[in-house]
Amino acid sequence: VHRLPRSRKDGHFIGNLTLHDDEVYFANKNGILHYEAVDGDKRVFSGAVHIVPPTGTSIISDIDDTVKITNYLDRKEFYKNTFLREFREVPGMKEVFQKSKSRYENCFFHFVSASPYQLFEELSTFFDKIGFPPATYHLKRIRVKDKTLLQLFADPKDYKLRQIVPIIDTYPQRKFILVGDSGEKDCEVYSEIYKRYPDQIEKIWIRNVNEANATRMEGVHPDKWRYFNDGYDLMDEIS
Repeated sequence: VHRLPRSRKDGHFIGNLTLHDDEVYFANKNGILHYEAVDGDKRVFSGAVHIVPPTGTSIISDIDDTVKITNYLDRKEFYKNTFLREFREVPGMKEVFQKSKSRYENCFFHFVSASPYQLFEELSTFFDKIGFPPATYHLKRIRVKDKTLLQLFADPKDYKLRQIVPIIDTYPQRKFILVGDSGEKDCEVYSEIYKRYPDQIEKIWIRNVNEANATRMEGVHPDKWRYFNDGYDLMDEIS
């Protein structure tokens, strides 16, 4: 039993746990340790910790218009695809993630998105149901009752850099593949990340949703990145 700090108003808390070897041993073959959190009212909340080894490959991926069809550039379609319609995957992306999991050593996945954390359960259920490998989720934490709601409309570049940089800094010996789309700022975010960590960034894959050209990836070695239309374009990239 481990005691955790009191949660913030948005329900999140930050803390460090030190686990003994015999506790980590019970992580399943996918490197995931399942747990239950119990509050003062004896409510039980289940969750999972991803035990990421110091070496291997991590895939950091956007969600909207990268692996899930959202049509962010069309506001009406964006709201319908987010709140009214059943979620739909970008064709072939499930296969890309599955093939990556089997081909890359110690491969782990991290979804970094500007979507609000209120969509976590729906997104997690959707990706689990259609067969994506398990992933950690790094979504925007907002509350409709305070000024954090304004963060939903803040610059996604700054937000994503603040999410991705700590992941890479935590695992200096791991290689990273960055997956995104050209609809917002993924090109600029990933270009900046590449300039900071050129030896750790193995590949950058950008789904081209608005006829973007190569100038969006200025400063990135041409052998390190490519545009794609759907996941099937990437299958030959996975060695």
